[in-house]
Amino acid sequence: MSALALRRAAWTHPELAAAAASAAAWALLAGHALQPPHGAEPFVAGLSAWVVMTVAMMIPGTLADLRSVALSSLWRRRQRTIVLFLGAYLSAWVGFGAVALAVVPAVGLGVGGLLAGAAAWELTAWKWRAVRRCHLIEPLPPRGRRADLACAAAGYRYAGSCLLSCWPMMLAMAAAGHRALALMAVLAGVATAEKLVVRSARLRAPAAAFLAGAAVVAVLA
Repeated sequence: MSALALRRAAWTHPELAAAAASAAAWALLAGHALQPPHGAEPFVAGLSAWVVMTVAMMIPGTLADLRSVALSSLWRRRQRTIVLFLGAYLSAWVGFGAVALAVVPAVGLGVGGLLAGAAAWELTAWKWRAVRRCHLIEPLPPRGRRADLACAAAGYRYAGSCLLSCWPMMLAMAAAGHRALALMAVLAGVATAEKLVVRSARLRAPAAAFLAGAAVVAVLA
């Protein structure tokens, strides 16, 4: 593919860079390439791994919405829109991770119990209202500082809906750690399907049953 074709693809599909970042994060995790710096505090090392894990797990479900937000902005602002929106979104997840990594070990919550809680959360109305709100992104101003601020604010609102939807699953990942690749792939698949499948509320019972089964496996293991 020529350089011109690559440049054109990047502008017509502005979400591709985010997809590439997610793929790179999965490669790092699968290759066990995340080694904490020598002498690093366990919490700092865990939070660094959480950032990579969040990029791997949560970006795939955002790609359709990222594309929609970027294509609704001016041509020259498409990549800027992606960076601002996704930066706000990921920073909210990093904040959640900092709290989760501190609270989960202190309280002594196990992976199995957290997955059982995630299964129960799948059956609530709050969960599916949050999933629907993920796709309700207001039009952004066309240009200038006002557009930048609105884009970041939209990213935080989007993150709020996503956090409300997925927090029990991500608490389980905080307990399991970034080396639990099988569980990570399962939960990422569930979260992505719920964001991308039309009428995803139909996944309510299958997702709950799937997570309950994962909880049993985690307890027995």
